[in-house]
Amino acid sequence: MKRGKFIVFEGVGGSGKTTQIELAKKFLQENGLKVLATREPGGVEASEKIRELIFRLRGENLIGPEGQMVLFFAARYLWLNSLVKPALEKGINVITDRAHTSTAAYQGFAEGGDLNQILAISQIVMEGARPDAVIFLDISQETAIKRKEAESERDPFDKQGKDYLKRLIIGYRKMAKEGWGDLKWYTVDGEGTIEEVRVRVSEVLSQIFEMTHFGSVK
Repeated sequence: MKRGKFIVFEGVGGSGKTTQIELAKKFLQENGLKVLATREPGGVEASEKIRELIFRLRGENLIGPEGQMVLFFAARYLWLNSLVKPALEKGINVITDRAHTSTAAYQGFAEGGDLNQILAISQIVMEGARPDAVIFLDISQETAIKRKEAESERDPFDKQGKDYLKRLIIGYRKMAKEGWGDLKWYTVDGEGTIEEVRVRVSEVLSQIFEMTHFGSVK
């Protein structure tokens, strides 16, 4: 059985990942592909509980980048081994809202954590589930702020202020440009309407899944 592809959607809060993942899932399914959409940290019960713990500790300023990193990787390990890897082995394509790339962006670039350490742990934890591609939805600082202000639910990382957001965006763009983690990154302009971004993402998915023409699997 052909192994499924593992696709990560990345970007700052407000970049539209959640919406575009649902649209990407529909697009791929309409082209006859089996798809599992998930999120990280979370995706399975144990990891969701760790997610809640991280957000609570972070919101109360009780945990720094190193502590966050340890908990994120614990949640990631459980998620990968109980959900992602089994799905990939069954030929199911997995698309996820975040992965270890988020740890590098947030705990690394934005919070000053050790990027080499993050990469080293990533290589151990992600073994057997290396992403085939990372789709980075790139938006401006102004757009991110505007979109998040319109949302009723915001996690602690969305409340860190403009300087934090600036470092985060710079970090993501650097990671995408340099192919952080020795991964294949695709930068997609996340500005504009949902439909405009959907078309851009679909074009990238057509490349990743080697479709002979837009909307037709090779």
